[in-house]
Formats: sequence, C-alpha cells, structure tokens
Amino acid sequence: MHQRSLSKLQGVTTQRGALTPWTSQDGASWSSRPRRESGRCRCTPRGAPLWAWLLLGALVVPGAWSYLSEEQEELLVELHNHYRGQVSPSASAMLPLKWDSSLKLLAEGYAAKCIWNHNPELEDTGENLFAGTGPLDLREALEKWFLEHLDYDFQNNSCDEDKMCGHYTQMVWADTHRVGCAFHICNSMEGLDWERVSFLVCNYYPPGNYEDERPYVEGDWCSRCPENLQKCENNLCVADTVEEEVEDEEEGEELVTADPSRQPPESNPPARVDPPVQPATTDSAPSIPTTLFKWFSKDTPATTTTTKVPVAPSATLGKDEEVKESVEEEKEEKEEKVEQEKRKETTASKAAEREMDVTRKIHEDIKVSSAASVLSLSVLFACLIAMLTLRL
Repeated sequence: MHQRSLSKLQGVTTQRGALTPWTSQDGASWSSRPRRESGRCRCTPRGAPLWAWLLLGALVVPGAWSYLSEEQEELLVELHNHYRGQVSPSASAMLPLKWDSSLKLLAEGYAAKCIWNHNPELEDTGENLFAGTGPLDLREALEKWFLEHLDYDFQNNSCDEDKMCGHYTQMVWADTHRVGCAFHICNSMEGLDWERVSFLVCNYYPPGNYEDERPYVEGDWCSRCPENLQKCENNLCVADTVEEEVEDEEEGEELVTADPSRQPPESNPPARVDPPVQPATTDSAPSIPTTLFKWFSKDTPATTTTTKVPVAPSATLGKDEEVKESVEEEKEEKEEKVEQEKRKETTASKAAEREMDVTRKIHEDIKVSSAASVLSLSVLFACLIAMLTLRL
C-alpha cells in the first residue's frame, strides 16, 4: 500500500531574495475511484437490473463519497488539540484549535483538483497534505504528522538531516487557532503514479512555520496565556466563561473571512519555511516539487507564539450599574402592574355597581308598570259592571 504525506506552509522570498524550500514526507490514506478507460462502450449489459447499475454508478463516480462527516470533523479537532497539549518541552501559551467552515471550503476546493502539490493560491493560510491508497484513518494520519517531532530539535529549531518536521510544527504552532479539513477520492492524482488515491487537505489560520521562529514559547503549561484565556484545560489556554469564548469565536471568524488581497503590500514580508528534507526512500512514489514561494500581504499574522487575542474591555462597574438599573426598572414595572390591576379592580367594581343600580331601576319600573296595569284593568272591569247594571 502506497503512503505519502506533504506539508507546506507557504515559502516566501527572504529579504536577500533567496527562495525558501519546502518539503515532503510519507503518510497514509484511502480511496475507491475507478480508472478511466477511453474507447470502450459503457452501455448497460442486457439482462442486468437498472437499479443495480445505477447503484454501481453511484459507487464509482469520482468524488461520490468525498466528504467528512460531522463526527470526523470533531475527531480532527480533538486529535489536533490532543497533540497540541502533548508537546515537549511544554508550551507556555498554546491556543486550542476550533473548526472553521471557511477553511473547510478552501480545503474542499483544492482537494477536488487532485494535485499532489500545495495550493499556490493560498495567501496567509497554512496547509498540510496527506495521500494514500489504503483505508482512510484520521488517527493514523495525524499521528504520523505528530511523530515528526522525533526528527525535530526544539533548541536548534531544525529538523534532523534528511528528515522533515513541517507537519508537526504546523500542528503545534501556538498562535494557530482555526483548522478546516477535507478529503477527496481521486481516480488519479497529478504528481503521483497511483490509482484510487484518497487526498486529505488541512488548512490552518493563522499559518505557522515562520523562518527563524519556534512553534511555541517554552515554559510551564499555560504560564503565559492571554488575558482573556486564563483557564488551563488539557494544557491549552481557554476562556474562563462562555461569553468570552463566544467573543473569541466571532473574532476568529472575522479574521479568517477577511480578504487578504485587499490589504496593502509590505516591502519586506516575513518568510515561513518548512525545513528542507528529501522524500522518504522507503516510498517508491515519485518525488514532488519541494520548493514553493509566495509573497505575503501587509496583514500577515505576527510570528510570535505569544500573540494575545484581543481582550474584551473590562466592564465590572458598568455591569453593576446596569444590574442596579435593571433591578430598579423591574421594581417600577411591578409597581405599575400592581397599580394597573388595582385600577382595573376599581373600574370593574364600579361597573358592577352601575349594573346593579340599572337592574334595580329596571325591576322597580317593572313593578310600577305591573301595578298600574292591574289597577287600570280593575277600573275598566268596574266600569263595565256599572254600565250593565244601569241598562238592566
């Protein structure tokens, strides 16, 4: 089974104008796409059920199953953060990674191209690549990236001779806090003489692997966390409250979705470099270009590993005043409601009294009218009797 992985975090020209090389390394992944054959009729054989051929076509269509489920996305974030909390020596301010849909879309678009090389259109985004012909195993893929720390010398900030460690350094770059990945099943891949290749792409923001910069600052775990990320969880700096975490997420989304092309250029941009190495000799796959470079915009993220996330302004006094005002407003509202209820009760009682008075008057009028009617009838009856007696 062929296995290869690739890490590139955008090389750039240095101040002297020299090109910065990039490197590659072995890995593993999977795929199940058919080999294209020209000049053959793909007509459905006689006697075969139509539904069977439709199902078969859905299975072999290139990219039909090229997606990551929500569970796999969560697993990728979990694995990244697990390894970020296991670095040695310990990191004084390691930020946790969170899933970013924009980076995912970026990775999906490039993975679908099936090119065994890094995305030349990336601006200020890091990238790790992984390809293979075996079953897709995200745990194995990220473990291979992390195991590159065995070939990395933290004190000298360099890889061992003929080794690479760019995947590892990007995975544990302290200031990186967003990740988005995608994979695509490729029938064939440009740059690799393989068939049925599964191509995994992970993008990171802000990018890592800056030249002459270590991935993080050594120190006791969480000893230099940003002011709004003072809680230490699994050796990572996290927010104390849910509100701060939400603000941090919104802030990160704004940074990721910003258009780098609109930023003014910088005359001497910093360089990001993956230490130069040679492809592994145990893999018979052809080597890929290992030298890439790109200019950065002025808004290239700072390379220090203790970048502080903007802190939400302290508003303790303001909050106390707001609480008092809200309590007073609630009291006033309650008093107004009580007064309104009293008014309603008084108006209701008055209306009831008025109705009672009206009914009483009506009853009295009925009694008077009935008495008058009885009296008038008796008078008429007496008159009739008197008239009859006179006639007789």
